[in-house]
Amino acid sequence: MSIERLKQTADQLMTRVPSVRGRGEEATKQALVVPMLQALDYDVWNPAEVCPEYEADFAIKKAGQKEKVDLAISIHGVAKIYFEVKSVDTVNLDGHEGQLARYFNSTPSVTLGILTNGIEWRFFTDTGDPNIMDSLPFHIVRIDAVEQGLDVMARFARGVFSTEAIREYATELRYTAKIASFLRGELDLKDKEPSEQFIRWILKNEEIYSGIVNGNVVERFRPIVKNGLTRVVRDIVRRSVVALDSEAATPSSQPSPLAPEAAPTTSPLMIEVADTSEPSRQVVTTDRELRAFEIVKSIFESSEHSKQLIFDPTLRKDIPIEIAYKDTTAYFGIYLNKPSFWFCRILAEGRRPWIGFDLKREDIQHLLPHEFAIMEPSAFSNLRIQINSVEDIQRLSPLILEAAGRLIQDRKRAIPDPV
Repeated sequence: MSIERLKQTADQLMTRVPSVRGRGEEATKQALVVPMLQALDYDVWNPAEVCPEYEADFAIKKAGQKEKVDLAISIHGVAKIYFEVKSVDTVNLDGHEGQLARYFNSTPSVTLGILTNGIEWRFFTDTGDPNIMDSLPFHIVRIDAVEQGLDVMARFARGVFSTEAIREYATELRYTAKIASFLRGELDLKDKEPSEQFIRWILKNEEIYSGIVNGNVVERFRPIVKNGLTRVVRDIVRRSVVALDSEAATPSSQPSPLAPEAAPTTSPLMIEVADTSEPSRQVVTTDRELRAFEIVKSIFESSEHSKQLIFDPTLRKDIPIEIAYKDTTAYFGIYLNKPSFWFCRILAEGRRPWIGFDLKREDIQHLLPHEFAIMEPSAFSNLRIQINSVEDIQRLSPLILEAAGRLIQDRKRAIPDPV
């Protein structure tokens, strides 16, 4: 999936907007929404995949007619995405998600709800209770904005669509923002005092204060806590600046072969305090990474492994396998159902791209094509194979299936014996 292709489609759609205005929801759907789905590689001419006026099992009669979902996308015959489409003249989409939520909550297989007027796309999932759509979108795309957010929309393309990956990404976005906001409020004191809740949390640590924490104790420690926080933040910023200066002073004309895999010299908290806008520290999922996942997903889903079950220790039962991905600053990981159940990691953007597996060297000698070289192990993968481009992954399908198969077998062996 090319982000550039989405950009070209968005630019083309914006030229249509004037002629769509005043023509209602159906014109918006056909002229602005369906073409974007086509750019995301969905077969818009196949009602088994992209179905307008979808009549779900939960549909009820209203004014003599059954309710219908404006658009539904099915993958392998199962509904996965519901759309609520409003007219392009609906400038403000606030308050229009209620019907979408009812549809979403009534269909367990659906994990992505999209509310759109053709220009603004709001993406919803269930990061809280399962099968209960969040009240707020986890991402908003505006095709008329300078920063359109199309890189995130590319995650929903047909070839890389993954229920688990979307939920994981949305959960990370939602709670990272909440936690960052909380920490910023507690640590960025400026002209205010630390909260009583935060002071009590600190003093509950027995290594700091062993007495009873009452109101008088909180007031006595308020300036002490503030001074301590100020000192910590100052030290963090100082170390961040030193690390950044050191990084800038390092000659970059001959980068180390292992440079892309090197652990960061500063923690995420240091970067957050020092400079929240530094782009080099942000996780950006690229076209190459999505293409790598598309290839691995295709290999996996065409194998017998995809039809098996995997044991979920949280639910304490076997569940269908879902292949997903999680991007990090160090590698792009591909896993089954949970990020800890990984079987493949990829560095697609480094000077020496590689694909890694949780396998031993002797396990793959008979599976590795002779033209591929084995690299030294790293902290991120025991076994790394150097690749020239992500397209090389196609020729490593035996290793991908070996790694996935072993993971599934290991998870089966992890099932506790019945008491």
